[in-house]
Amino acid sequence: MIKISSGFTLVEISIVMIIIGLLIGGTFGGMKLIDNMKVTRTIRDFKTIESATITFRDTYGRLPGDITNPATRLPNCTVAPCSTAGNGNRRIDTVAAWNEALVDTMEKFTFWSHLSAADLISFGTKNTTDMTFGEGQPESHIQGGYRLIRYTGTFAIANTYALQDTVLLITPQDTAAIDGNSWRMPCNLIEPVDSKIDDGFVYDGFVKGWACGAVALNSPYVLSANGAILYDLKGF
Repeated sequence: MIKISSGFTLVEISIVMIIIGLLIGGTFGGMKLIDNMKVTRTIRDFKTIESATITFRDTYGRLPGDITNPATRLPNCTVAPCSTAGNGNRRIDTVAAWNEALVDTMEKFTFWSHLSAADLISFGTKNTTDMTFGEGQPESHIQGGYRLIRYTGTFAIANTYALQDTVLLITPQDTAAIDGNSWRMPCNLIEPVDSKIDDGFVYDGFVKGWACGAVALNSPYVLSANGAILYDLKGF
């Protein structure tokens, strides 16, 4: 008796390979689409925070965080940290160092509660002294969250980092002193943001990818590195 061996034909194998290719392509295409959405939302957040801060300053005469009488001037702001007053000097409080640890009475933290109480942002920030991202400070769509710092001049060792004053920092590190390692995220998440709203160079412009390239002007991103996004608010 002749045995007839069964198996897949070339046509069947080809069909399977095509299906696998489509699945892989669809997966990577979907991931790329998700990354693009994260970039778009991050850019929207930057613009929203900047615009909201200008509106707050024009309405109340002081910056959020810096206002001296938030409990009486802002709605639903009688509980800390929202009720915590700033010093009214028209600037966000100074820093001991660029990598300072935050506490819940700092203007850089109450900034978020005041913007929220004025109904100028809707990032899900709560009026809580819990400073973790998603609680007292807003989360970032890319990774980690938004942290406000005030720093004028050069930033750490990069002498091309000319910052004008108050800066938004996207970092995985929420409250502790920035240690230069745990505050970093992949630079391939940072470069698309810079490219879409600024110049795409690490140390140029108002969007900077800290630690994502060489310490030089017009330097390209090293996408295999890790860093953080700095968005210069230009004097707030």
